[in-house]
Amino acid sequence: MTDTSLNMLIVRLVFLLYADDTGILGSNDIFQHFLERREAQDIRQGLIELFRVLNTPEDDRDEFLSEEFKQFKYVNGGMFSDESVVIPQFTDELQRLIVEDAGRGFNWSSISPTIFGAVFESTLNPETRREGGMHYTSVENIHKVIDPLFLNDLNKEFEKIRDISVVSVRVLKKHVNSKRNCQN
Repeated sequence: MTDTSLNMLIVRLVFLLYADDTGILGSNDIFQHFLERREAQDIRQGLIELFRVLNTPEDDRDEFLSEEFKQFKYVNGGMFSDESVVIPQFTDELQRLIVEDAGRGFNWSSISPTIFGAVFESTLNPETRREGGMHYTSVENIHKVIDPLFLNDLNKEFEKIRDISVVSVRVLKKHVNSKRNCQN
């Protein structure tokens, strides 16, 4: 197994665990249940088939595909398109680590999706990224571009509105207090 294959397999598994906890694939824990229904020696073949299904739009799938696979949504973007990714035979220990520790034992939805953008991009070769226009941009770099264009002005406008509100409340309180004093 090459480093590239191993990296891509890990990215796919981590994506599926994240998608499981966020409901991206449909119902929560769909991937978790998929793994739990299999013996360790059957996971490899199950993943090969699942990756093909995830790479195929629902309308293009085999009409006789089992319900277990039909419930998975199509994942565009090419993450599951490379069928040369080597999937090793799973052992009981590897199954336990993925199902128990990484699956049930961790809440993947608490991780920012921007992290996955960078991780996924790192698995693609530069030519594929260039052809697909796939270039991860960090949140910090996005702000370097959009803040001067309009976000800084919006923040200034917000501050003005907030200051007006504070002054208005003070004036209103002063007016109410003066009315009270006049009535006494």
